[in-house]
Amino acid sequence: KKNALSLYNAIRGTEYTDENEIEVITLKDVIFIGYHNDVSLFFDSRITLWEHQSSVNRNMPLRGLIHYVQCVDGYLEKRNLKKKIYRKAIVKIPAPDYYVLYNGTEEAPDRQEMHLSDAFMTPSIGYEWTAKLVNINAGRNSNLMDACESLKGYSKLVEYMRENIDNGLAEEDAADEAIERCINEGLLKEYLLQKRGEAKLMLLHFDEADLEKSLEEEREEGREEGREEGREEGREEGQDILADTIDRVKNGATRDELIADGLSEKTVELAFKYA
Repeated sequence: KKNALSLYNAIRGTEYTDENEIEVITLKDVIFIGYHNDVSLFFDSRITLWEHQSSVNRNMPLRGLIHYVQCVDGYLEKRNLKKKIYRKAIVKIPAPDYYVLYNGTEEAPDRQEMHLSDAFMTPSIGYEWTAKLVNINAGRNSNLMDACESLKGYSKLVEYMRENIDNGLAEEDAADEAIERCINEGLLKEYLLQKRGEAKLMLLHFDEADLEKSLEEEREEGREEGREEGREEGREEGQDILADTIDRVKNGATRDELIADGLSEKTVELAFKYA
């Protein structure tokens, strides 16, 4: 919550201080923050959505719109407001604020607006949805980085990983050295000391075949349909399963226990490797 509030303030130029009032909700690969008090139902009367991307994806406005609609639907349901949208009186909803935090290798400006209207089959005046792309690579948006230490630390962690790879280190060694360097420099120190295995998992580019094989073993019905969207979803689900298994290993779970719970041998093998 402290990091969420820091990022919110840095991006919007606000100075809120009480992170205990923040509610953090994850929706797929999106972070959604809400704020509950006597003044506003959501933080600053907005639904703020953050999504991380390592590639420039022109479909982000559409994806963000879908996420926002899901959030609004939950907002209306929770407050018994769904029936009221058929009445004359206007139903007030939190305003959207959607950011894409980008740290891929493809060139991109510090900030860029991506519009849903670019995807319309025919021009439709008066309808728009905007995704605000923010480049969080090292050396970009320096004011933002200075205002949010956790974001700066993440940016440096990725930068060090890439430097190590460029200098010829194997991926696992590159990840270990990047993590150690950030800890020594006080960047993300508390998180990295507690979640070293998860951070390493995030940095490493797993062999796609391994992840998809692991996922296939977990999902007998199979979710891979050969489309890029299916592969991306499969990787995300595989990473979630693997991250949960790593946590269980750290908490003392044995191989036999994990296998007995239905996890594949490949998933268990990877979990013990990176725990």
